[in-house]
Amino acid sequence: MEGKKLSLAQALAIGLGNIIGAGIFVMAGVSITAAGPAALLAFLITALYAMSVGLNNAELSSVFPKVEGGVYSFALLSLGETIGFLVGWFRVIGYAISGGATALGFSGYLITTFSLPSYLYFPLSIILIVILTIIDYLGLKLAAEIESVLVILNVIGLISFSITVLIITGLNIYNFSPFLPHGIKGVLIASNIAFFAYSGFNTIATLTPSVKNGERTVPKAIIFSLLISAILYMLVTFSMVDAVGYKVFSTTSAPLQLVLANIHAPAIVYFFVNLTAILATVTVTLSTIIATERTMMQIESDGLLPKIKGGRKTILVIIALIMVASLGLGNVEAIALASNFGIIFSYMLSGIEVAVVRHRGLKGVFRSPGFPIIQVVSIIMSGIFMYSLGSQSLIIGFITLLIGLVIHSIHKEIFKKEGILLKRTYN
Repeated sequence: MEGKKLSLAQALAIGLGNIIGAGIFVMAGVSITAAGPAALLAFLITALYAMSVGLNNAELSSVFPKVEGGVYSFALLSLGETIGFLVGWFRVIGYAISGGATALGFSGYLITTFSLPSYLYFPLSIILIVILTIIDYLGLKLAAEIESVLVILNVIGLISFSITVLIITGLNIYNFSPFLPHGIKGVLIASNIAFFAYSGFNTIATLTPSVKNGERTVPKAIIFSLLISAILYMLVTFSMVDAVGYKVFSTTSAPLQLVLANIHAPAIVYFFVNLTAILATVTVTLSTIIATERTMMQIESDGLLPKIKGGRKTILVIIALIMVASLGLGNVEAIALASNFGIIFSYMLSGIEVAVVRHRGLKGVFRSPGFPIIQVVSIIMSGIFMYSLGSQSLIIGFITLLIGLVIHSIHKEIFKKEGILLKRTYN
């Protein structure tokens, strides 16, 4: 069985596949629009926040190396059934919606790059979801090997973009002035936007039981993935502002292509970056399916979902159907606000969870440095990020939370499993 487990490189590839994905091809432009050149500062702030949460999750994955639910399992084992279910509830919703959205990104880039008819927009997304669900079903090892190849191409594409831009345009310091055209508020908005480009590192935490020496390897993969993605994000953002300034990105959802067109980059580079964007949507969608499946299976195993007939196969079919259904939502962005709320909600709890497991005397081979300062910073920054989501997101988030509480209460009443769940999970 050990030979079938993932290596550090493969776990890192799956994590990077969910971080360095479609987000950078859209989020960088939106962040620059919100903050101007200070988007660089926004990506740095967000990297520090993500690292604080990443250190929390790294310690928790080391303390609980046998669970597959990631932040859901950490919340369950440290804070109890109700909080655990709510975190799992938010994560499954968020994963499913974002998976559908990135599948649409795949079809959009594919149609644009190869001049395909627009009526293929939804069919191509459905085909992608079906193919990637089958790949996941065939085995995590196969999925990891595919992710490893695609992630390398993604990294090469982003580095090629930045080098090409800097060689053609040189260093244009005047494009970085004024540095804060929209003030601190703009930086906060951009940081919130950038945060969702980093948030995929939790996927790695769901892999711990399937990774060689998982309690040691997964913390390394989480930290390395955040360091690599932070460097790449800031390099790409710097080269974008350096090339064309910050005022031109508000009208496009493909900012890297806009930059390359403006500087008349070689056709081969333009095509390769477009291809990289397509591959990025594939890696994110596949990583999302993997994380959703493992989270749902762990929730079912813990007894917080009714037993699903057909097991893993049925769960994958359910996930695929939810993702396909989300393609037809009239306003995916508004509904995605609930998943945004849920991501920050789960990350805010991570600092508390570390404090709880340490108080209980539970130790893994990795311990977060700077305790309890890192944990307090992660909680405070989570609060700031949640506040800056805005009232609409908070309302949708709280409504989703209440729905989750009702579902959990009904389930507990029907199955009467209080006091049994945690004992079984610890064993």
